[in-house]
Amino acid sequence: MTNYCEEEIISKINKKNIKNFNNLGGLKMSTYKEKTDYEKEKEEVLNKLKEIDEKYSPEEFVPKEITSLGLEKKEFNAPSDDEILKDAQESLKAEKENDLNKIETNYNSKFSSLNNKVSNLEDEREDDLEEALSSYQSSLKSATNNSIKKGILRSSIYEQAVKAIESDKTNQIRDVEAEFNKEIEKLENERSILERQKENALESFDISYAVKLENKIAKISSEISKQQKEVEKYNEAIEKQEQENRELQEKANLEEQKRIEKHNQQLLDLQEKLGEVEFVKLKQKEKYDVVLDYMLSLPKEKAMEELKKDDSYEMLLGSYYPSLYVKISQRRD
Repeated sequence: MTNYCEEEIISKINKKNIKNFNNLGGLKMSTYKEKTDYEKEKEEVLNKLKEIDEKYSPEEFVPKEITSLGLEKKEFNAPSDDEILKDAQESLKAEKENDLNKIETNYNSKFSSLNNKVSNLEDEREDDLEEALSSYQSSLKSATNNSIKKGILRSSIYEQAVKAIESDKTNQIRDVEAEFNKEIEKLENERSILERQKENALESFDISYAVKLENKIAKISSEISKQQKEVEKYNEAIEKQEQENRELQEKANLEEQKRIEKHNQQLLDLQEKLGEVEFVKLKQKEKYDVVLDYMLSLPKEKAMEELKKDDSYEMLLGSYYPSLYVKISQRRD
């Protein structure tokens, strides 16, 4: 700690005043302090005195509350298997309907063409039967007219002619029916083949759709898994930040605790070394130096006024107060 004798103090003040006087323009020095905010200067002095009190006072460690950064984690609710299946089916719905419609349209056209062939065969059959019947009636009429002309209407010759005509009709009808049945059988075979082909097409579609559905489910599940991992990664990062924040605060608390323990131990050691009286005087001496510098910065009249109106200086400085009072009162401004 630096000690000043009276001559050194006076010399220091004179040098300071001469320097300030020259820097501020000679006679302007007398108005300098009038422009200074004394209250602000005094506040600064009081803060310095408070710091000295804290320096020489034991501290109590009160750990700061560990606070959170307030970062919110994300929530991820994975859909159920049924929900994934429903989403996959919904995404393929339009494509499925379109493909089924193509199959139905294709085979409906083929079956329609087949039905038209059957209908045409039936029309041809009716035409052939009508032709056979017409031919029969014409032949029977001709044979009857000839027999009447010849007078053999009731003869065996007429009967044989009628039998031959009826036989031709029967054979003609049989041939028409046989041909019709033969063609119908072909068309029915075609129908059976078409039905099997349609069934195979639908089975192939079902297999293809099942594969597409499985792939779609896998894609949706993969996307869900990706989103879940992103949320987990984000939450892990949040937790890491919160953990680092907690550790920093705990570290700061620990360092503050160590600093206070060290400070208190140093005070205790100093107190034991100097004794209670000298310890107090040491603190008062530091305060004295601060207050002295402050008072020396004021005009003498202002400094004396400050000492007289504020008796806290005597309490703060203790045994050093008289020395301060003497130095200020004996100033030669």
